[in-house]
Amino acid sequence: MKLDGKSIQAAIMALVDDYKFDPYQVLEIVKAGIKSGFKKDFPQYKKSEVMVNIENDGTVTIYRELEVSKEVEDAEQQITLADAKKIRKDVTMGEKLLIDITPKTLELSRIAAQSAAQTIKQSLKAIERERFYEKFQNKQGELLKARVIRVHADSIILDVEGTAVVLQPDGQIPNRMYEPGEEIFVLLKQISKGQWGIILEITQSTTEYIEAILRKIVPELEEGIVAIEKIVRIPGKRTKIIVYSNEEKVDPVGVMVGSKGDRINTVLSLLDGEKIDFVEDSEDPVQLIKNCLKPAQIGNVEIIDNKAIVTMEESQKALAIGKWASNVKLATQLTGYQIEIR
Repeated sequence: MKLDGKSIQAAIMALVDDYKFDPYQVLEIVKAGIKSGFKKDFPQYKKSEVMVNIENDGTVTIYRELEVSKEVEDAEQQITLADAKKIRKDVTMGEKLLIDITPKTLELSRIAAQSAAQTIKQSLKAIERERFYEKFQNKQGELLKARVIRVHADSIILDVEGTAVVLQPDGQIPNRMYEPGEEIFVLLKQISKGQWGIILEITQSTTEYIEAILRKIVPELEEGIVAIEKIVRIPGKRTKIIVYSNEEKVDPVGVMVGSKGDRINTVLSLLDGEKIDFVEDSEDPVQLIKNCLKPAQIGNVEIIDNKAIVTMEESQKALAIGKWASNVKLATQLTGYQIEIR
């Protein structure tokens, strides 16, 4: 591969256009690639410090860098002052002397060209990884809009702000059908640098995902008018949330549900059928248990140690227990009492 000025300029501009990198950044990447290829074709310079210069017209010059030293301990890196003066009379001790070693015809062999291309590719990937990390590092805990690209047996490939990200099985809502092209929200749990690159951990299955949705829909949460005490969830089935307000005139459940149920309906539309129950907080454990078992009508609650025995009419038991026993299970998690329905 012949390294002429026009081809070098064209390569640099193509990389700038394709990757939207800074031209000077691309220039350094191309220099590193040429250096790698050159050392493949000229192994005598393998251990030498080699510098590549590219002029505005694309002309490439390759230099060997030697440190001017009193004594030479490493001939690949150093040169005596006397020998250096033979090359350039005004050179001084400790200076880095550049010696032009550009071949008359700068043409890389096939193997050298592959080495140069691999170096450039690795450098581009490293910059892309860093750019990717910077893009998302301050978005942990935030809700991100995504589009489903592909659906596999166990994982979902999403487009998150122009980046392909995998929604792993444990981050999916169980039994939810994801369709290519549909738009969803995901929570960015964590971003980290791993051995194989940047890892984005996203989810729809956690309680934090529910809270992030609510904070997006209910401005009173950010304003501090209402607050969330606790969230428990069986993903894909049911979520229960204890809410409260320090303002007596504010109904926290009403705020969360919204006028004519508009807010709760918006939340439900994002959860593909998962039920949401808002529970008003209470310092009285008996009242809290009753609130958590709604919509069932409770007769009596007797608390013995860590157990709550709840009695009610037979017609109310199915409501209290809930489908898949979800209502009573989540009420137990919310209150901390083992609830027994009688």
